[in-house]
Amino acid sequence: MPQREFDITIGPDGNVELHVQGYKGKGCLEAMKMFAQIVGELQSQRETSEFYEPDEQVRYNIDQRH
Repeated sequence: MPQREFDITIGPDGNVELHVQGYKGKGCLEAMKMFAQIVGELQSQRETSEFYEPDEQVRYNIDQRH
């Protein structure tokens, strides 16, 4: 399984920029949905060349602790 990386930048105005790497195909969309649930509504989206590669099967296991 390829390594997944998420670069999260929070600007001084509170805007959040997320860069997702390591996904092939549309699997990154599920990761984006997960982050949207945490930080809020997605305002814009830009696909990389990996987005247009054949899809791979991705499973998530989210464990949130407080």
